[in-house]
Amino acid sequence: MMLTNLALIALTAAPAQADDISAELFAQTTPQSGYATGVALRVDAGAPFVSGEAFGYAEGDWMGRATVGVDLLGASDRFDLTAGAFLGSVGDWVQPSVGPELTAGFELSLGARVGPIQARLRRVDGFRGPLTERLTQNEARLGWVFADRVEVFGQYVNYNPRQDVVIGGFGAGARVRF
Repeated sequence: MMLTNLALIALTAAPAQADDISAELFAQTTPQSGYATGVALRVDAGAPFVSGEAFGYAEGDWMGRATVGVDLLGASDRFDLTAGAFLGSVGDWVQPSVGPELTAGFELSLGARVGPIQARLRRVDGFRGPLTERLTQNEARLGWVFADRVEVFGQYVNYNPRQDVVIGGFGAGARVRF
């Protein structure tokens, strides 16, 4: 029900302005799987937002998800508190016999900006497959914003794609607002 309500809010919101669209690319190293890469696209329409992200690890795990959410603090320039619900899929391209599995869950993010310095903590929590395996992701990000359009950032991500697997590591990336 909450996912339906969030989707309706996002679909009925005013059209996004040009500066409300952002894209990012990141790369990170992990002791468990060597490296990971990912991309994300986000469209903000005031408080509601829609985002999509995909990433993969060298050992084979990949994930794609779409999130519909709302910025609970609205148009604050210093603080963000967002909540969203996501649907997606996870899989393994090294052992494709398992096949992609549906994922669903929620995310909560807290961000702050002081001058050009931006920080964000994000927690993703959900399930994969037949809702018997947990799927979690914790992210801590610290970035520097240039000309209010480009952010370069470092991050630590701890990703748990299956019940007993934890992949974590440091990375860097860039986000551009259009």
